Amino acid sequence: MTKHDIELRPYGPTAGREHPLNGTLRPKTLTLDLHNHMRTPEADTLVKPHLPADFHPSVGVASELTKETNKKQGEDREVPFTNIDVRLAQMDKVHIDVSALSCSPQQFFYMVDKNLGAESSELINNNIAKTVLTNPKRLTGLGTVPLQDTDLAIKELERCVNELGFKGIQIGARVKDEELSAERLEPFWDRCEELDVLVFIHPSSFYSSRFGDHYLLNIVGNPLDTTVAMHYLIFDGVMARHPKIKFYISHGGAFHAAYGARMDHAYGARIDCRQKIFELPTTYLKRFYFDTLVFAVDQLEFLIKKYGPDHIAIGTDYPADMAEHDPIEHVYQAEGISEEDREKICGLNALKLLNLKSEDFS
Repeated sequence: MTKHDIELRPYGPTAGREHPLNGTLRPKTLTLDLHNHMRTPEADTLVKPHLPADFHPSVGVASELTKETNKKQGEDREVPFTNIDVRLAQMDKVHIDVSALSCSPQQFFYMVDKNLGAESSELINNNIAKTVLTNPKRLTGLGTVPLQDTDLAIKELERCVNELGFKGIQIGARVKDEELSAERLEPFWDRCEELDVLVFIHPSSFYSSRFGDHYLLNIVGNPLDTTVAMHYLIFDGVMARHPKIKFYISHGGAFHAAYGARMDHAYGARIDCRQKIFELPTTYLKRFYFDTLVFAVDQLEFLIKKYGPDHIAIGTDYPADMAEHDPIEHVYQAEGISEEDREKICGLNALKLLNLKSEDFS
């Protein structure tokens, strides 16, 4: 039997690059992970009886091997998703000073009744806030909102900011069958802009019957889900109408970040790509902020060069199997970057996006 060239290591250093630095470097300034997740089991208990049988694509589309692997890794990661001491130990190991906690994307309960969605969002946000208070020098929180109802979403957004002290929220890349550019969400974007909160967009998967094997649901489906969301936000004019919104995009900005000129070509060639915008699509693309979760050094270098060091902020996706386990090392492997820019990417940009200061964690 042919042997694999590397061993299987689902929760260790990525196979996407070499690791010559071995975690030996870090900036002198504060480091902050803006993309990581925690679970609130009580919310699952509340909502599970009301979920449709196929609420997540892996239920109906994934191969049996993928389902088995997901089940095993879900069991493996239950403790890291819920145990703060395990999380803090991992943060220490990889030189992360502060984590901005957000809910597991599988707890975007947009498919249930609006009132149940509001109740589950409140439960999750209260748990995140409670967890932050256990170690406020190492943790901060990002809220979740019931986007299936605009008024309830705004109400919970305001509670997150005014009562829980959150400086941002995490949302899915779509709301059931609706895009984030749906007209009914305009008042929500208005309020996000007024409150000056960070809006972190995370996918839940874009799927079809072709995505069953080889973890396509995640490898391709997740960035594709985000790419489609960004496309609608740009071409339906949300970015043009809301120039002050701070959107932070997971997984290195998905596919558009690497292939944005295709949008510009379409804008110049087709009338159906210029109905609601009056500037090149990449004009709006450059206003997004991207995490560092691209694994390869040259891809990170590209993002920094293309969009500027001010628009990149560390995100690990901890504790998922597709997480980055050496985020600071990754930044220090990138060449042609000043120490000042590394400090920005490793934490100072995240602080600015959250309207926080290093002193808030000292």
